[in-house]
Amino acid sequence: MKTRNIAAFLAVSFSVFSASAAAQNYPAKPIQLVVGYPAGGNTDSIARRLVQDAKEMLGWEIVVLNKVGGGGVLGMQYVAEAQPDGYTLGLATSSNLTNAPWVMDVAKDLIERTTGLVWLGRPQTGIAVRSESPLRNIKDMIEEARRNPGKVSIGLQGQGSGASLVLQAISLDEKVNFALAPYAGEVPAVNDLLGGHITSVATSAFSFQRFVTAGTLRTIASVNEDRLQSEPDIPTLIEQGYPYNLPTVFYLLGPKKLPEAIAKRIADGFSRVASTAAYRESTATNNGVMYGNPIPGEGLERFLMDERAKTGALMKKVGFRN
Repeated sequence: MKTRNIAAFLAVSFSVFSASAAAQNYPAKPIQLVVGYPAGGNTDSIARRLVQDAKEMLGWEIVVLNKVGGGGVLGMQYVAEAQPDGYTLGLATSSNLTNAPWVMDVAKDLIERTTGLVWLGRPQTGIAVRSESPLRNIKDMIEEARRNPGKVSIGLQGQGSGASLVLQAISLDEKVNFALAPYAGEVPAVNDLLGGHITSVATSAFSFQRFVTAGTLRTIASVNEDRLQSEPDIPTLIEQGYPYNLPTVFYLLGPKKLPEAIAKRIADGFSRVASTAAYRESTATNNGVMYGNPIPGEGLERFLMDERAKTGALMKKVGFRN
């Protein structure tokens, strides 16, 4: 009996020692940072800035891997299925895990199968049209859809984005038919708007802001609970009479069952990088990231689960079923 107890004690001690040693040596090889959207989009741009600063500050070698599909979900599913050793991480928008399961045939339990590590701010999302469009606000868009059912086409970054669900809620509430067009990323959606192939986009402000500045496109609404930093004169959907809002955040995640010491080292390292003035100024200016109302790492899972439930309640309220 004593021999078995000693053996068990030694096994546990060795396991703890091994985990501690692995954490101290982490990272011993390049880290994969998975992005569920194409290169050139807003999430990808943020990931590459994070990688650059982590290299400079921490000396960590990180490679961005774009795993595109399912409105960003497939990339996060790849992370969930990876070995929990800290070498496969994901930069997600929370809608990948909270909204998509209600409207797409994708994994419903990615929150439970992943570990939230670091909050990285909130995106700004807006609705934009071509500058010559007669549509000036969301009510104009609704009336146009009423006159021409199925002709008001709106490009989206994936079917499960917050903007996608909000527009579905509005269309069901108003009994109109928007032609919602999910794209693999924001860039092709904005390109189609510029080419006159769709009526509008509901994507990150980053994706279309330079064209607004150039006078080619025009913003008609903020989809956030607050106005866009770049265009404070443009009212939100809530201010325009449509009280739908599904908050989205950027955050770093890894597989479930990451060793606690490694998870802490990852969180501490990336938190240092993401809290510098240079990183925040760059991503706020170039990517439209907002940093108000931060969520601590330990609160991410609760936020995600609450938002998933909130999304489900909203969809049921307006009569949507997946």
